Amino acid sequence: MPTFTIYAVLRATTAVDDATVESVTAALRPDDAELRVWREPDRAALRASTECDAADLEAALEQAHALGAELGARCPGDVLETAALSDDDSLVWRAWL
Repeated sequence: MPTFTIYAVLRATTAVDDATVESVTAALRPDDAELRVWREPDRAALRASTECDAADLEAALEQAHALGAELGARCPGDVLETAALSDDDSLVWRAWL
């Protein structure tokens, strides 16, 4: 089964600082060694990415949506974007806010 990189971007309803990143990282998929969580310093945005196995890009994008939902459960806000990327292609979903 192919491996994809997936990510989600959340616009937080409150300021995102290093403590927020640390608490989300600790709670979000604690057994996922590939998981990375970071913030955008100039925006109240939180990003998370990891690797997943999926049958195709569409299935990987569904896993990216799940990652976004998990991110939103740990930091209040709106998921702005999710994506699945392979070596050859990508599939992106963006919210209409």
